[in-house]
Amino acid sequence: MKEQIAEGQKNRKCSLHVLVLETNPELPLSEEEFQSLKQAKSCLNSAIALEENYDLLLGNYRELELEAMSAAVSNMTAGRHGYNDFFEIRTSINRRVVNLLSATRMYLDQYPQLLKKVGAEPKSAKEVASTAYDTFFEYRFMEALRNHAQHAGLAVHGVTMGMSWLPPSDPKQLQFSIIPYALKSALEEEPAFKRAVLDQCSEQVDIISAARIHVGGISSVHKKVRELIKPFVQEARSLFEDAIARHEAEAKERYSGLTAIVKENGAIVEKISILLDWDDIRQLLVKKNHPVENLGKRFVTSQSVRRANE
Repeated sequence: MKEQIAEGQKNRKCSLHVLVLETNPELPLSEEEFQSLKQAKSCLNSAIALEENYDLLLGNYRELELEAMSAAVSNMTAGRHGYNDFFEIRTSINRRVVNLLSATRMYLDQYPQLLKKVGAEPKSAKEVASTAYDTFFEYRFMEALRNHAQHAGLAVHGVTMGMSWLPPSDPKQLQFSIIPYALKSALEEEPAFKRAVLDQCSEQVDIISAARIHVGGISSVHKKVRELIKPFVQEARSLFEDAIARHEAEAKERYSGLTAIVKENGAIVEKISILLDWDDIRQLLVKKNHPVENLGKRFVTSQSVRRANE
């Protein structure tokens, strides 16, 4: 390997330099240092891709919940009970469900390869995903529903618009709710729908409850993913920070646009931008998007909490 690098270095010159018109130091880099920065760039690129995929997944989940809540509020204030109303509500929620299913599939398809690009072994994250699949019917159902929605038909077959007085013993508040559902009878018509999952279905499967458990399971995967990439990301970021600090110390000021470059016969043939603004975004996404492993145990309500003596 060293002989190959030495052979390739005959006409190669690696350095740290800011590609601007202003005069600034051009600091020498060894081939090994350049390759380390190149790997660090790949690591940080893959790490932010993992966070962006998780952010996309959670964003689509939030939109599904908000769409359902919006429909319930509309029913509460406008009494949406016509056939056209139900069709419109089902269509809008179906769109949100399909978006969520696409985002979950993208995350599950991509995280193993992205982990490898970071430098981590994906085996333990895959084991977390397998545990979620084996443990929760809802997780298995949403995976099968995603395949159905992609290849055969709609994910949402109907919606139930409900209202009930609470508490039943002393009615004081009228609660409005919405439950989008998939019909077992409709899914049975599709031969490709996984039979083992279908056999466990009730006649109506509550889509939002199933989505919460599915997203919660993927959140447990992402929690493991973050654990696995942490040492690699810290090392990669440290390499970039050191390179930036080294050039800043020599230049006596910090320039934007710092680049690791390779020249052959005086011409730039390879370059790597040395900046951390985009990795700062990754850190913000980590803070913003906490893993919600127990999402299946959560729900949102606007009902006021009354004291016992009221």
